[in-house]
This record gives sequence, structure tokens and C-alpha cells, in this order.
Amino acid sequence: MKPNMLLMIQRAMEMSGRQTLPNLSNSISIAKLRYIQSAYETPEYRNPDTFVREFLPPPVRWLCMLQAKMQLSKLRLYPFYYYLIARTKHYDQVFNDAIFSNVRYIINIGCGTDTRAYRFADDLRKKEIRVLECDLPQSILAKEQLAKKKWPTDHVAYVSIDLNDNNSWPNLASRLTEIPSPVCLILEGVSAYIDEDLFSRFLNFIALKLKAGSDIAYDYKIRGPADDSDRIGRAKRPFQLSAMKEDVVAYHEALGFRLENMELSSDLTSRLLPNLVRPDARLFTEDCLLKLTVVT
Repeated sequence: MKPNMLLMIQRAMEMSGRQTLPNLSNSISIAKLRYIQSAYETPEYRNPDTFVREFLPPPVRWLCMLQAKMQLSKLRLYPFYYYLIARTKHYDQVFNDAIFSNVRYIINIGCGTDTRAYRFADDLRKKEIRVLECDLPQSILAKEQLAKKKWPTDHVAYVSIDLNDNNSWPNLASRLTEIPSPVCLILEGVSAYIDEDLFSRFLNFIALKLKAGSDIAYDYKIRGPADDSDRIGRAKRPFQLSAMKEDVVAYHEALGFRLENMELSSDLTSRLLPNLVRPDARLFTEDCLLKLTVVT
């Protein structure tokens, strides 16, 4: 579905008085792809995010159905298609590991249409874990209103933050000062939309604000020889980093982190989709995924 079609649907829904999530940082474009994967893929390649449909208005879901019927083979040609399935599974595991560890808070920065706070609500309540969902003001307001219509949200708090504007970071800082113990913080698919300098400063910001022992999980685009001119969204120079482990370790140690795990997107896809033998399947090689621990 073309972006202008999404915009037309969004405007029509707004004119009718219905709340919709904006397609900021491609959040709705990614959501509709996850929906197609969760509803129309074969079982072995199905995306586990079955709740994402609730953040898509009925006209978008209907168009997704048409796209799945007419263009699924075309979608499968893009390496990112299978990586998205693997990435969803990966952060599901990060989220689950946090639930069954000793954390009392999970913080989801740039949460977009992420549904883990609702898919895993039963376990979160049993463990008395709170979730902080954080995103751009327009997005987080719409998400809060939509989520509260669909599910119980007493365990979720909503915080507005713009990582490209450090003047908004105190919104999160004030929440973090209220948390007396280590947390799990997730930034899924976020760094590519943030200026390189600001994302580095934000990593250092959270390393200083979070308690030692807090876990961080995020992914980034691997720096390549022609990437300096690459621009996504409002980021003038999107965050990128080397794929060399020694560079990654040194970079994060300087910011106050210890590297716990590092995995290339191609390796992640191969590991989590081991039976990926379709002739049209190509591995996504542009990203790297990290797990860090705060040591400062």
C-alpha cells in the first residue's frame, strides 16, 4: 500500500471522528506488514503479533487482505520481509526474559504499534511488572486512546518523547527517577530514525539515569561505505555503527554499557527461521542487534 493511500485513509478516519495512529517513522507501514504475516502467511512463517490488527483501521485491514491475496509472493522477495518476522520473535524473547527476571519495569522507547504490553498482559500482571510505552506525542496519545478501548491498561503508562529533540527527554527522566531498581529498556527499529549524535547522547543519557544492572536491547543499521548520504525521516545523519565486535564493545563501554550479545540480522533470521528454504527468500544483511547491561 502506497504511503499516500495510508494518508488518505488516516484523514478520512479523522474526519469521521475516529482516532488513528499516524504513520510516523513508518510505524503503520510496518504494522500492516506484520498483520499480513500474522494473518495470511503459512504457519511456519507466521508473525506472532496477532494483536497488531487492532491498531489498523478496518479499511487498512481490508487493503492488507487484498495485498496478501495479490502480492504476497512479491512481498516475500524483499529481504526485510523475513527479517521482520525474526525481529518480532527476537524482541518477544527479550520481553519474556524480562518478565521472568527480577525487573519491575519494562520501558519501550519508540513503541509505535508494538503490542507486547497487551499480548503478555497476563504474565505482566502476575509478576506485577509495569510497562512504560514511549513515543512521539502525536503517536503515543493516539495509541493510549486506542489501547484503552481494546484492552485493560492499568499496568501500562504512556510517555511522550522525541529522541530527535533532547528538550523532551526530561519527560522520561522524571519517570526513571521514580524507579528504584534495574529495568529492561527496548528500542526496536528506532535508531535508524534518529540523528547519529542525538542517539549516542540518548544512550549515554539512559546509562546515567538507569540503575546499574538494567538491560538494554536495540538494533542499528550497519555502517557501509556509501551510507553517509542515507536519510530516513527527520534524521539528517541517521545512527549507524560498525559491525566489528571490537568497535561495538569500545563504543558502548565509553557510554557506560557492557555488551552481552551481538547478532547480525542475517544470522538472527537463519537462527529463528531455520526452515527458510523458499527460493525467493533472501537474508537481510543491513542490521545488527545488541543486548547491553548498564554498568555505570
